[in-house]
Amino acid sequence: MATDSDARTEPDDAVADSLDGDFGLARTIEGLLFVADRALSAAELGGVTGASDVEVQAALRELIAHYRTRGIVLLEHRNAFRLVSAPDLADHCRRLLGLDQRRQPSRAALETLGIVAYRGQATRAEIERVRGVDSDSALASLLARNLIREAGRLDAPGRPAVFTTTDTFLAYFGLTSLDELPELDLDVASDEAAVRPPPDV
Repeated sequence: MATDSDARTEPDDAVADSLDGDFGLARTIEGLLFVADRALSAAELGGVTGASDVEVQAALRELIAHYRTRGIVLLEHRNAFRLVSAPDLADHCRRLLGLDQRRQPSRAALETLGIVAYRGQATRAEIERVRGVDSDSALASLLARNLIREAGRLDAPGRPAVFTTTDTFLAYFGLTSLDELPELDLDVASDEAAVRPPPDV
């Protein structure tokens, strides 16, 4: 004969059963991403959970599908993942945080950002080769906005800095992955830059 105590434990058993397998791993990864103060790579998630790369990737796909229509999305940037507010809610989030929406990046900054994004990474010299003008001010503006970061330095004369985009860049432009960038031929863009007036920096 079942007792009241037995009846009370049944829901807990059902919950435990539902967390077995991939769903349990996705739930664990969701918790890790929620408490992390930075993007976590698939390797880091696997190291913490003890799961294989295949299992981690499957769990991440499950989370991406789960959050597709919600106010939070799983953002991927260079095989690192984090939970962020949905890109289409950016205006509401800026309003809540009191961020200045009037200061948009200049055309020069956007051109510079596009070069870094499409190349994956670029030095100042490479950027200026495409744009045809000095890009120091544009780079400083993008660094201040955390849209790009210094990823390292080349083993070359002068040790030039190499810049790459950040996950803030994806969130700012409403992207969840660099794969969503539209196609662009940088060689054509470079030719066009050579024949037009220099933009404001």
